[in-house]
Amino acid sequence: MEEPLSVVQKLGGSVTLRCSARPAQAQISWRLNGRELGGGGEEAELGLLLQPGALIIPSLSNSTVGRYQCIASTSAGARASVPANVTAAKLRDFEPDDQQEIEVDEGNTAVIECHLPESQPKAQVRYSVKQEWLETSKGNYLIMPSGNLQIANATQEDEGPYKCAAYNPVTQEVKTSSSTDRLRIRRSTSEAARIIYPPASRSMTVRKGHRLVLECVASGTPTPQVTWAKNGRNLQPQNNTRFLLSNLLIDAVGESDSGTYACHAHNGMGSPGTATVLYDVQVIEAPKVRVELQQQDPVWGDTVKFTCQVQGNPTPTVMWLHNAQPLSPSSHHRVSSQTLRVLNVGPQDDGVYQCMAENWVGGAQAAARLLTGPSGRLPLIRPMSPDKVLRELIPARPVVPSADVLVDCSEILGKISPAEAPVILSQPRTGTADYYELIWEPRHDGGAPVLEYIIKYRKAGDSLGEWTIKNISGFENKLTLARLQPASLYEVEMAAKNCAGLGQPAMMTFRTGKVLCCIVGRKSPGGTVERPRQVAPPRLSPPEAPDRPTVTTASETSAYVTWIPRGNRGFPIQCFRVEYKKLRKEGGGGGSEWEVAEDNIAPSRLSVQIKGLDKGTSYKFRVLAVNVLGASPPSAPSKAYTVMGSSQTNLRPVDGPYITYAEAINETTIILKWTYSPVNNTPIYGFYIYYRPTDSDNDSDYKRDVVDGDRYWHAITGLQPETAYDIKMQCYNEGGVSEYGNVVILETKARPNQKHTTPETSSHPPETGGPVPRPSDLPYLIVGVVVLGALVFIIVAFIPFCLWRAWAKQKQTSDMCFPPVATPLPSCQYTMVPLQGMALVGHCPLDSRLTPGHAVYAPKGEYTANGKHHCLPGLHQNTHSQPLTDLVIIIYLFSRTSKQCLS
Repeated sequence: MEEPLSVVQKLGGSVTLRCSARPAQAQISWRLNGRELGGGGEEAELGLLLQPGALIIPSLSNSTVGRYQCIASTSAGARASVPANVTAAKLRDFEPDDQQEIEVDEGNTAVIECHLPESQPKAQVRYSVKQEWLETSKGNYLIMPSGNLQIANATQEDEGPYKCAAYNPVTQEVKTSSSTDRLRIRRSTSEAARIIYPPASRSMTVRKGHRLVLECVASGTPTPQVTWAKNGRNLQPQNNTRFLLSNLLIDAVGESDSGTYACHAHNGMGSPGTATVLYDVQVIEAPKVRVELQQQDPVWGDTVKFTCQVQGNPTPTVMWLHNAQPLSPSSHHRVSSQTLRVLNVGPQDDGVYQCMAENWVGGAQAAARLLTGPSGRLPLIRPMSPDKVLRELIPARPVVPSADVLVDCSEILGKISPAEAPVILSQPRTGTADYYELIWEPRHDGGAPVLEYIIKYRKAGDSLGEWTIKNISGFENKLTLARLQPASLYEVEMAAKNCAGLGQPAMMTFRTGKVLCCIVGRKSPGGTVERPRQVAPPRLSPPEAPDRPTVTTASETSAYVTWIPRGNRGFPIQCFRVEYKKLRKEGGGGGSEWEVAEDNIAPSRLSVQIKGLDKGTSYKFRVLAVNVLGASPPSAPSKAYTVMGSSQTNLRPVDGPYITYAEAINETTIILKWTYSPVNNTPIYGFYIYYRPTDSDNDSDYKRDVVDGDRYWHAITGLQPETAYDIKMQCYNEGGVSEYGNVVILETKARPNQKHTTPETSSHPPETGGPVPRPSDLPYLIVGVVVLGALVFIIVAFIPFCLWRAWAKQKQTSDMCFPPVATPLPSCQYTMVPLQGMALVGHCPLDSRLTPGHAVYAPKGEYTANGKHHCLPGLHQNTHSQPLTDLVIIIYLFSRTSKQCLS
């Protein structure tokens, strides 16, 4: 039921190895490096303590390290556990090394390598950066799983010495590197792309279900663009594949992730222009074993054959055991890695046969029980699961294979308990859009065979659907959930049922894939469409992270934290843990780390009251779910919650943050750094970053990014290439937002290898929007508009002046009663536009003493002299066509005066 697990402990520390078996009357014994313990007092000599279900090493020494096995025995036979390795922890010194001078182009990523010394278990890396030891990634300093330190967007501020140290978490020793690396930032006008890490192609192994990180750091000017390919095909972020800077991350690797990965870096400079490095990735896994007995009803004198199906990478070594004793090839036993033949069987061959497989990743074993008898007797031969192999239940008649489990519950009622929740092996993501392969393994059945599995599933979301319920035979371990919706989240609950009733449920959530129109199923000879088979790798992991918690007021110094759990990935949730973090108060030091607020919360409780909070302080909360495999990842932090116990709420911040550094690291990303000096120590929750293209004057074009108050750098992504942006910032708390800080204008970089083609040479039709001016052409555009506007203004202003001048000359001529020069009209006829805006056509006045100051022209050609109306000759001819006549004369005069002005 429970096998001892390998452990690493420091010399002098205590070690406890646990082992349990069913039935309860089974005898437990131990072996160390193949020798039996407990017979001759050897365990007392070594200082070992044997207790029911456990072996204790009070003080680990060199004589007590080794391989331990527990043996469970009954009259039916004996069975051995997989060996557990007890290893002494150690941390060696760093190898002597010379100081390295590392050069990198400004704005690129720098790599500081740390060659960790030999350690058991693997040492954790720490870096000395600017007189501060970093244990985890911080800001633009990223500590990678390999132990390397990557510095994103390196600047002159990052120059200086760097030293690494190794920390053993068991012995708690720290060893510091004997050498110090020095980083130097250089500024180059242009340099071809080169890959600075890794320096050469390499091979890697990764355990199935674990995370794979492939590092690739390139340098050059302009900043190189990095792309990834696997087996010659480009990789894009999808499912469990994503990118961190220029590194490739695969969250949970499977067998299909083995292959050759290529990292390409290019920036359009030099020849050949592209730098490449290769990774040969091999996915390894612990063995899985299955044993079957081929012959049915053997009698004395027969030859029986056992088969062992072993899966694992690297190829496991296989050992056969009979009643926990290793078997070697002989005339009675024919032994190979896949089969065991027992010739001329007799009563001495009855018992438990085991196939045990091991590689350096782990080990596994499976067993089958053999019962023989004389000729004419019908014996019992049945393969047995790990929790049934030692039971002495011999039925009066042989077991007949059947699709159903035929069990008389009345005979065993009262001796059993409900079955434990099965272990769900399927991954939470699938590439198929409309179906899902649910795969599981049984756990302890409670003392009676599993009759059936009850499986419920439904679509998760805002409005939960009805459960779809399936009843599956206890012999099955796989079910296809069909007719699912693409790109949707589903939740599953399943439980095993035996004679004692329904056991604990196992819960999980999974997401279906998107519809790919290019994938076509292959037709089978029967005419049905066969879907591509999905291999779901075993994945035993802690529960999924709960949903983001909500926080409500409980009292002046306490708050209620409420959450919703997600899937438990096969093992029931045992408890929840709530953590809190005080938000940073300006002027009062940095924000605190995450601390445990409440632990061991019962799985039935989804809300807890957190007491003892400081008045007027702001907090964030997060929740973790815990099962037998460990704690889940933390949930997303809650919104900032301020304990309303102070006499007044915080005032809004006054001054905004000041942007101290801005740099475009590529064509779509800008990195900012800033400082903030508070007024009256006003606390803040975070920062708002606003940005928009510089050529836009619409405030609605601003986009906003939100950054927590304990961070002082941020990367703005998703920008347009070769575009200038206005960037400004505010800080905020529950009182409101601050004023804007300084405004920074920065232009993103151009796309590498961007080629501009004219409409005559381009093979693609021009876009309907026409060419878009670059931000660098904006000054020329402004100058051109100003010059053109000035010319238009001069022309518009000059035309009225010319018209006024011509009108003045004609008025002078008419006053003197001289006919206009070269006019085709009758003598002394003229056309003018008075100040009142009316056109007058007529002869000169007969009374030469009449001055313009004594005459007022009225409509229809009349004028008033000293208040009396007179009619001028020729002004009443054809009054109906007068407007048309006036229009013709005005057009003629305009063209005539324009010629005069031009001359």
